[in-house]
Amino acid sequence: MNARKIFLIPLLLSTVALSACDTGFQHMGTTEYGVRFRKLPTFMGGGLGSAESVAHPLQTVVVFPWETIRRFDTAPQYLSWGKGMGDASTQLVQDEDVYTRAKDGNEAALKLTVRYRIKPDPASLVKLVQNVAETEDDVRNIVIAVVRSEIRSYMNQLKTSEFRDDKKRNETVDEVLQSAQRHLGPLGIEVEAVNLKQYRFVRPLPDGGEDTRYQDRLREIQEMEQDIEGERSRVETVRAKKQKEYSEAESLYNARVSEAKGFKEQSAFQGDSYYTARSNEAKAILAEGNAEVAGLTKQITALSGKGGQAMLRLEVAKQLAKANPRFVAMNQGAGGAAVDLSKTDLNQLIGQLGIVEGLVGQPPRAQNAPEKSQKNESPAAQTQSAGN
Repeated sequence: MNARKIFLIPLLLSTVALSACDTGFQHMGTTEYGVRFRKLPTFMGGGLGSAESVAHPLQTVVVFPWETIRRFDTAPQYLSWGKGMGDASTQLVQDEDVYTRAKDGNEAALKLTVRYRIKPDPASLVKLVQNVAETEDDVRNIVIAVVRSEIRSYMNQLKTSEFRDDKKRNETVDEVLQSAQRHLGPLGIEVEAVNLKQYRFVRPLPDGGEDTRYQDRLREIQEMEQDIEGERSRVETVRAKKQKEYSEAESLYNARVSEAKGFKEQSAFQGDSYYTARSNEAKAILAEGNAEVAGLTKQITALSGKGGQAMLRLEVAKQLAKANPRFVAMNQGAGGAAVDLSKTDLNQLIGQLGIVEGLVGQPPRAQNAPEKSQKNESPAAQTQSAGN
């Protein structure tokens, strides 16, 4: 036992000397995890620690002289390719674009950005250190290699025309992302996004320059297409404006037609009502006239019979009584040229009235009044008495 301790003392001293910089207290950042590694022989418990020994964010751990901590930041990391793509939050992998070739032979230069992160899972971190990478730089190099290979492979399947098709190009970039996730996901690396920022059809030259003739031609075509699209937009704008004016005019026309139809229907209704009222009034007048004609016809028929002459005499007598004449002139001639006249005393005519009244069923007036009384009465009074 003492011999074993004597053997371990030099080993521990050498371990302390080799790892003095990692010895002491270490504090994890807000997104940092630490995987513990013991630099000891296996029979002494050396090697990677278990998932339970992994240090979590904001945790302070004690590092012994024979231990080291593999620190991994699990916050999202950004990588970019192409000149002008790097900034404060994005690490520029290379100043050159990623070159690939379209399916029909044209060479293309791609500017892209990738977002990834180390999976924040203790068991996955232990597996990552054991099988893939011991540092963040190792993880970064793996992501660069996989993404660069996938973007070249998948974009190589597009034709030149499909590069310019936004839908097809974006779908291909999504396939690149899915393929990178399939390769790196099991290793504990999550690729969250692949963004193709720009593509150009250029060919690299031996002197380090680029042949941009094809791209310049495409740019001219694109500008012409934009001009055409702008003209189409202008035409569509004018067409929409004219369509709006037409719709407004059509609405006004329909309103005027509806107004005219309403006025016509109202006028027709009023005319029909007026016609109906006047027709009814005319029918009433016609019925009244027909009734009057029928009455006159009956009266004529009655006067034309046996009692007509008596009724005529009675009517003449009544009219004479109302007029109160002193004498009545009777035409004795024949024809229109006769002018012979004779006067009849009204007192005699009044006497005859009593006879006529008797003929129609009226009681005769008393005729035996004293002659003195008759002589004293004036002819007008006698006429009034006869009328009564």
